[in-house]
Amino acid sequence: MRKEIIIFIGLIIVAGCSTKRATLSSVNVSKYSGLLNVSDVTELNFTAQSFFIQRADINIVGDGISQKVISTIKFAEPDSFLISVRALGGLIEAARILLTSDTILINDRINQTLYFGSNQNVKKIYGFDLMFFPVLLGDLITGSQTLSGVNCNEGNAVFRENRKDHIINYLIDCETRKCKEVTVENEKNYISIEFDNFGKDGEMIFPRRIRINNFANFALLEMAIDRVEFNVNSSIEFIQGRNYDPVELK
Repeated sequence: MRKEIIIFIGLIIVAGCSTKRATLSSVNVSKYSGLLNVSDVTELNFTAQSFFIQRADINIVGDGISQKVISTIKFAEPDSFLISVRALGGLIEAARILLTSDTILINDRINQTLYFGSNQNVKKIYGFDLMFFPVLLGDLITGSQTLSGVNCNEGNAVFRENRKDHIINYLIDCETRKCKEVTVENEKNYISIEFDNFGKDGEMIFPRRIRINNFANFALLEMAIDRVEFNVNSSIEFIQGRNYDPVELK
């Protein structure tokens, strides 16, 4: 498995889900008009509490490759993610990844290499820092904006977040209060993200299928969330591989 794939997977899935055990029932979407409270959207953000994604099937296409992998993801508050990656049909773990708001560590078990980097390393490679990545799973990040609501038109609302080095445009379904589409622009990238096949458990709503287009050197990434457990007490421990060669991400 290529190093770029392992790193990319680690960076893409640094977000969680909701706060309960998912039954993955379908969401019925209806038209909605009026004012949508931004707080009603952010309270459904995936990165709210701890979780354990027991299986996520990921398909990556681009840069001369096509790779299918399976991943598990644990999140422990306030900002720690532990990700395990193996090839589709494979029994042996290919990589284990630790992500926090300012650090990334990757045990590449195939090549016995420990990749390490900071928030600045990630920003230099991809044009976005680690705090950006929840957007890739549909979280609404309002930053310093104090806007309390946005108008809904034919069931949708548009929210625009202007940041120092990039712009994020959200298309939000006013009934489900979840993002349907997101575009992100900066000097290096124009990324489009689509969310569909929404599941619901109690008050929590989340996409079971995500398509990320044109991120870094990859034309397409598709992720299907299969089995999820929410509000779990997951302790996270990252053990460096014995005698692994340390390599800084650049």
